[in-house]
Amino acid sequence: MKVKANIIAMYPSTSLFIAIGQLAIVILVLFSYPLQVHPCRNCLDKVFADGNALIHHKVPTDEEEEDVLDGDHAPHDMTPFKHTVLTAAIVAAGFTIAFFVNDLQ
Repeated sequence: MKVKANIIAMYPSTSLFIAIGQLAIVILVLFSYPLQVHPCRNCLDKVFADGNALIHHKVPTDEEEEDVLDGDHAPHDMTPFKHTVLTAAIVAAGFTIAFFVNDLQ
């Protein structure tokens, strides 16, 4: 017997253990998606950040160095509008890919 692309679908659906395993996978995917959106949103925020902030980057003095973490990882606030737009774009892109891709082989 050959192993198919979706090994979970190969198990008989009459077993309670298989149903619990499939439910566990659904819960795993359900709760891991937001954990993947968070760093993706932060990376896109860095990519679409204001270019002037990169051009006019000032080197901190010795006193200011303690307050700033790292030039690439300095904290800044994302506006609620930008947060919402980036999150909606990531979710919409994920849904669009999932809608059009029929087979993940």
